Amino acid sequence: MGIFDKLRKAKQPPKEEEQENTEQETSAISEKELNEKLKGFLYSDDLVAEYIHIFRKLYEIPEFKDVMEIIEAKETELNSINDSQEYFKQESEVEVKTSDNEAEEEDGEDYLMTILNERYGD
Repeated sequence: MGIFDKLRKAKQPPKEEEQENTEQETSAISEKELNEKLKGFLYSDDLVAEYIHIFRKLYEIPEFKDVMEIIEAKETELNSINDSQEYFKQESEVEVKTSDNEAEEEDGEDYLMTILNERYGD
């Protein structure tokens, strides 16, 4: 088969059986299902509407389903951590540190102003 035969074959529309197979693969997930999955980690209807066509194309790749499963699993982990308030509970006491400026102001004497007054006068 020559290169011209390959080009002619590539220009021809795919056979009906091939078209049906590709349609079945792309329709494996419905719009509603995809919308719900995307809303699970995009959180906004606006973002879902903006990116749904990209994810629709990505779902045509069989390996992308595995990627989506990983994303969904991580999202559920994050949600469970977020729901658990004990995870964010502070265990140690907060130490209040006073800065040098605050310590000087408490003493009533500003060392910087003292030095400046000594060098340059009032």
